[in-house]
Amino acid sequence: MPIQLNEENGGKILAVHVSGKLVKADYEHFVPEFERLVRQHGKLRVLFDMTGFHGWEAGAAWEDVKFGVAHFADIERLAMVGEKKWQQGMATFCKPFTKATVRYFDHAQAAEARKWLDESVATGNEIGGRHMLKHQLLLPEGILILEPDAPLEAADFEGLVREIDPYIAEHGKLSGLMIHAKAFPGWANLEAFLAHMQFIKSHHQKIVRLAMVTDSKLLGELPKIAAHLVHVQVKHFSESQHEDALRWLKDGTPVSP
Repeated sequence: MPIQLNEENGGKILAVHVSGKLVKADYEHFVPEFERLVRQHGKLRVLFDMTGFHGWEAGAAWEDVKFGVAHFADIERLAMVGEKKWQQGMATFCKPFTKATVRYFDHAQAAEARKWLDESVATGNEIGGRHMLKHQLLLPEGILILEPDAPLEAADFEGLVREIDPYIAEHGKLSGLMIHAKAFPGWANLEAFLAHMQFIKSHHQKIVRLAMVTDSKLLGELPKIAAHLVHVQVKHFSESQHEDALRWLKDGTPVSP
């Protein structure tokens, strides 16, 4: 069958393997079975294996869109396993339209994808019991260092707010913010993107200096854009200039009376 379903971990994980080219009739079995599992278990973790998958016929493509609109909210974690560039693009495209945490794995990483889903079941909404966004608040300078190394989640920004708002309430502003990243990992889902936008809106006027430390050409251009959007002194540093960036942020630290 073009769509094969297997229940794992007591039904909390649904392994879906699609192959060949899907037709409209394939969804007549898949959708009721998916809905049964949701009624029985609530939100699901899904392993979506696209190895050997060649796409949809016209009618099936519309069925897939309808399924996504109706059921993306029923998926908590989605591991997409593929072997082609367009399949990886599917994972990127669907992220803003679902609150599920979505990750793409190459077909050679299928075991890693399954492990990721198993761990998420065991540890709840945090992977490995930690948030994805590493952060450190340097005191007494009031300099926040962020090191994003995986797709951001809404909980990351909730953690940041709890960390820095008491300092801002006492001192008025953060003296500096350093974003240290090899590349921007993006957002896990739409909820995370909206949380990021809300964080920027509510905090950008409370930061004196922003240092972007990266060798990424894309991230290196962000200070030029940010300079027109936020009221912050913004400067780009290469990876080798990490200490220079930290000194620049400390130079902007207000002197206590």
